[in-house]
Amino acid sequence: MLIVTAVTVSVDSFAAGFSLSLNKKNNATLPVAVALVTLILCILTSLLGTLLKNYLDEKVNIFGAAILVFLAVFNLLKTDDEQIGTLNQVTLAESLAMGIAVGTDAAVANLSLAMEGFGLIAPLLFAVMHYAAVYLGQKLSDKITLQHTNVISAIVLILLAVIKFV
Repeated sequence: MLIVTAVTVSVDSFAAGFSLSLNKKNNATLPVAVALVTLILCILTSLLGTLLKNYLDEKVNIFGAAILVFLAVFNLLKTDDEQIGTLNQVTLAESLAMGIAVGTDAAVANLSLAMEGFGLIAPLLFAVMHYAAVYLGQKLSDKITLQHTNVISAIVLILLAVIKFV
């Protein structure tokens, strides 16, 4: 059950890693930031437990979707010249925002697992799975060279946001 949950809450990390890394130089910042944010969010939900469960269950999809839409709009507004000027790096701010967007699902899933006594094993597994998913998404994006990737990235992020709303 724990591994299935970890894989399930990490699927969007793969798509996020792929979309943010299209035609950009891959670095360790994105997967590390996503994994660390996921770990911190999961530890916090372990500590807060049932106090925030009802609030987070109602708001997590809207919160995550809003961040994804913000990143999509940010990517759409970048010009090709701006992307070249920044050495095509994923910024730390983008990495942290993506960590929050995709890590909130893991944090909410962790609430119920923490109540079942999984302790810190679930947050650690979730962080490792998010790291692996983002890393694999980045590696897949290395294999693809496209023009106007800011538009493609934005479309993928908006699709992720729509899925979070559903």
